[in-house]
Amino acid sequence: MVTKQNVRQQALANLAVFSDEQYAYFMQQIVSKVTALPAWQSAQVVALTISQAKELPTDLLIQTALLQRKVVVLPRVLPNKQMVFMTITQNTRYERHKFGMLEPVDGRVVTPSEIDFVLVPGIAFTQNGHRVGFGGGYYDRWLPQVTATKIAVSITANVFSQPIWPLETTDQMVDQVIVIDEEIDNE
Repeated sequence: MVTKQNVRQQALANLAVFSDEQYAYFMQQIVSKVTALPAWQSAQVVALTISQAKELPTDLLIQTALLQRKVVVLPRVLPNKQMVFMTITQNTRYERHKFGMLEPVDGRVVTPSEIDFVLVPGIAFTQNGHRVGFGGGYYDRWLPQVTATKIAVSITANVFSQPIWPLETTDQMVDQVIVIDEEIDNE
């Protein structure tokens, strides 16, 4: 069994090899596959994240959700490794957190019970929903408060049939992992 840190390093290396063209393809596939889900279609309030460099891109999904008139909420990190989700609009102001990610600075904080759908970030997954996050434990602390459908998106190389890392009692699973094929489909 390998450590979560080893899995993170390999998964990030798997993502680092893709071209801008492949990332654009991933962005389109994410929107196509996520918005086709019944849980997405029925959701009023969707919790998403702003992807950072070499993560699967979420920008187009955020814009699509806003165009579909969904209430889009994004995370804001709080002290003591906590986080809240805040509403955004096209006019939302953002600031960069010390960890490098953009966070909304204005907007209403929503309660976890208001959220219908969560796109859970992560770096590696099993087919049945175990996940390795980025190591801060923010989502592992926050997800137990949420009854919403929890979905993750990953490339094939970062999805395993069984966990190859040690599972911890605090690890939170997702309901479904959507796998994006790394090969660009030139139909």
